[in-house]
Amino acid sequence: MQVFDARALDRSEFGAALELQQRVDRARDPEIPVTPAGELRATFADNASENARHERIVAFDGGQAVAIGHLELTRDPANASLAIMELAPALSGASMSVLRELLAAAQADGRTSVIACGDCTPEADAFWTGLGAELRSTEQESDLDMASVNADLMRRWIDAAPDDIDLVYWQGRCPDRHIDALAATANAMNDAPTDDLEIADISYDAATLRADFDARDACGIDYLGILAVCADGSAAGATEVFVNRFRPAFAWQWNTVVLPAHRGRGIGRQMKAAMWQRLRSEAPEVATLRTGNAQSNAAMLSMNNEMGFQPSHLTGCWQADLATLESNIKIEGR
Repeated sequence: MQVFDARALDRSEFGAALELQQRVDRARDPEIPVTPAGELRATFADNASENARHERIVAFDGGQAVAIGHLELTRDPANASLAIMELAPALSGASMSVLRELLAAAQADGRTSVIACGDCTPEADAFWTGLGAELRSTEQESDLDMASVNADLMRRWIDAAPDDIDLVYWQGRCPDRHIDALAATANAMNDAPTDDLEIADISYDAATLRADFDARDACGIDYLGILAVCADGSAAGATEVFVNRFRPAFAWQWNTVVLPAHRGRGIGRQMKAAMWQRLRSEAPEVATLRTGNAQSNAAMLSMNNEMGFQPSHLTGCWQADLATLESNIKIEGR
């Protein structure tokens, strides 16, 4: 078994990694287009921004790619001890070799706590809990068939919105005159449930948001935003969608948030409906819109269900001290 930096793969090795990624894609989402070569290259090249550093590695056995690992090391001072990682495919024998490498890289960076993310299946739970991690949070992924949404319902949601709120549309980079308002909505996302995860609130400002804009663009993501603002320019809420240039038929509904003072006024529904209308007009190639919500976030799940989102996957986050994972790997002799 050999493990290589994903950014250093030669042409043949990259082809093997692409074959593995597409195999994983088909198994998880048979109706969604698989990751094309351009997207995987952009993903592997995604190295660092002002907000986080990324490490991606690929394990090979006899010339065949057998596992891919991703490590995210946030630069947020409040979470300086935290490492976030993913394995694909999870639970294979090769994934343990990748896990060792990711843990070593995290430890070398001074990280002491690990959050492992992936599909929440009985097998995955047994794998991580067997290494001493605890399932701390679950998230419901849901898919929306864009063509099946009730257009009349969307108009009613917009018509029912308060008159003192305006919607500002942006793409790629939020206009400078609205960047502080957008930062306020990003900070309001700290109210979203994280269940029992040991993770500190993240503080956003104009600089961190601009770094995100650049990082998304470099990865081939068209960033579409709608910001709900009051007459004085302050924020009431925001919603964001990532349209993948490499697979435009499949897009992600990212953050949707309403600030506490404006909740219960129909602004969340207004923004969701306006984004659906915008996508149908500006990005009609988007056929499926996916989103994820903590299972404990009953209000957002209810809104999404009303809109027509259907559950697709249950994902989980397992957390453990890095030292616990390393110790149990050695004990198991894996």
